[in-house]
Amino acid sequence: MSKRLAVIIPYYNETPEQLQFAVHGIAMQMGTDFSKLEVIMVNDCNPETVVDERFTSRWPMLDIKLLQTDRNAGCGVARQLGIDNTDAEYVMFLDADDRYHNVEYLSAVCRVIRQGRYDIIMAPFYSDVCGTDYYNWITHGGLGCWMHNKIYRRQFLIDNELRFHPDLKVHEDGYFNTITCACSDRTTIIKNVGVVWCNNPNSTVRRNNSEFFTGEMHTFMRAQCLAIEWLKEHHKAYQGTVCDVVIHAYVFLHQRLMEVEPEKVKLCEDIVAGNLAQYWDSAIEAPDVNLPTYWGDSLTGYQQAYWKSGEMVSESFPQWLERLGMKVPTLPDVRLFLDKVSTA
Repeated sequence: MSKRLAVIIPYYNETPEQLQFAVHGIAMQMGTDFSKLEVIMVNDCNPETVVDERFTSRWPMLDIKLLQTDRNAGCGVARQLGIDNTDAEYVMFLDADDRYHNVEYLSAVCRVIRQGRYDIIMAPFYSDVCGTDYYNWITHGGLGCWMHNKIYRRQFLIDNELRFHPDLKVHEDGYFNTITCACSDRTTIIKNVGVVWCNNPNSTVRRNNSEFFTGEMHTFMRAQCLAIEWLKEHHKAYQGTVCDVVIHAYVFLHQRLMEVEPEKVKLCEDIVAGNLAQYWDSAIEAPDVNLPTYWGDSLTGYQQAYWKSGEMVSESFPQWLERLGMKVPTLPDVRLFLDKVSTA
């Protein structure tokens, strides 16, 4: 009997003692038919992390499948292995160091799944913020590149040949969600807060004061270029995604609030001068999108949160422009605007 939902948990450095919290959070879900649920744990080829039947036997109510990648290739490849080894109607992902926020989340997800109307289901989530003398949560909406707040209809992924890119060890989520969201016009956002993105100072994203966001920006931009290339080949309306890609790539790149290695900045600038510039030119000719509206809406809705002097600071895109003494550009001013930002 096929499952209704598969929860895929990729892991690498986590010990069984750390992993048990994520699995236990699934077992604690109320109103969930566990016979329709599958948990797939994927070891990203770390021979030192041993998860076996002694571990899975702690939760006899759960159908837990153990897999291992043949090379250490990152979360994307591990997640893809999970997708390829389930027949569940829908798949969702939980990072090994994260938790479900409440015990009714999966039942809320399954209620929407039973409606059978959506390719992608999204949910808001919380992220931990730990300062020197405070601790709180930031609320995130259903959009964005995150994997842990989205549920995907597996046949939709198969029919559209939507897969994680095998060469992206980081920013695999941005690539995957760019192509999946562009290919679906059947998405919904539920109200239930699903996941807590836990504050793990040793994680890829948060270690070394979250330098990942700037230090790997060249990889982010390369991932988006790969996504656009995929959309050019597979999906005729790819141009509509280009505007959002360009905006976010430039904003992240040029909001240099942390120290960035010069050679990595050069990598980003080379991508901008080459790939993204030609994509922007083609997008201007796209008949399927009202570019001025898309551009303005994306700018207005953009919000950047970053670490500075050990504390989290939040700033909207208009606030950033105001601080730089610049005005929100109109579409014809885009190239002049980007030139200004690059030297700000």
